[in-house]
Amino acid sequence: MIYLKWKLSEGIEGTGPEQQIADFGGKVSGSPYVDSEGYRIFYLLEEMTTGTVNDLDSVWDVKEVTESEALAFCQNIWPDTKTNAEGFMTSDNPPEPENET
Repeated sequence: MIYLKWKLSEGIEGTGPEQQIADFGGKVSGSPYVDSEGYRIFYLLEEMTTGTVNDLDSVWDVKEVTESEALAFCQNIWPDTKTNAEGFMTSDNPPEPENET
């Protein structure tokens, strides 16, 4: 699993580079974990066939992070977060997940 962290355009809500990732041939799914600064963990379900994370618009401050970095980020929001067998972050009482894009 490839984990991405980016800042939503309007705080804890708003836009991200989902469409640009799709235009590059990738597919992402958002996790429900958003911090107070508007950063969220996303899962790259299909790698981009053209372009890279560095080619995405800088307005979203996109970074690829490791599984342990993604887990630590999520545990700061929900302390009981774990990584399941598929690589997704889960907890007993997570917020509602985002739809896949």
